[in-house]
Amino acid sequence: MQGLQLQNDQIALRVSRDARLDVQSMKDGQSCVALDLQEGSIKVTGTAPVAGLLYYAMPSVFESLAVRVEGAPSPLIQRTSGRWPAAIDGDELELYPHLHFLEERKTGIPWRSECWYTLAGSHLVFESEQYFERACPRQHGKNWERLIVHLQQVVHLLEWCEEPDSAAVNLISASGA
Repeated sequence: MQGLQLQNDQIALRVSRDARLDVQSMKDGQSCVALDLQEGSIKVTGTAPVAGLLYYAMPSVFESLAVRVEGAPSPLIQRTSGRWPAAIDGDELELYPHLHFLEERKTGIPWRSECWYTLAGSHLVFESEQYFERACPRQHGKNWERLIVHLQQVVHLLEWCEEPDSAAVNLISASGA
């Protein structure tokens, strides 16, 4: 699999241009998990569901999701699940080895997507920020709104390598579910 790679003494992580994620344990050198981005949706009270969200269906120990309308003071949705690992200093994530991908298009859903893959010991911190435009009731002279979705997933990669069939519970629902 071609792509960019980062590693530490426990894990090697490879991410291809199409966002295929390949995890390899440094202990035995074997690839233990391969995963593609999935498309999902989230229900928003009082408005149409937000569809087309990209996420990994992986067994997260911590997950955070925020959906906001650009320019609005408070988010439409702000949810968390699980516990942030004590071994990771969340304020210093940029000091850990990481990969950053940015994609912008003139059309498409999402029209802008930014992803960060950070290796912190035996954990992967995956963050994404996705920008969507969609029709909305006429407000202040415009008939569309821009949504910004921020997703953060933290996975204990060594545990996942030992049990790759672990059930994934995500804040985003799989499309069609």
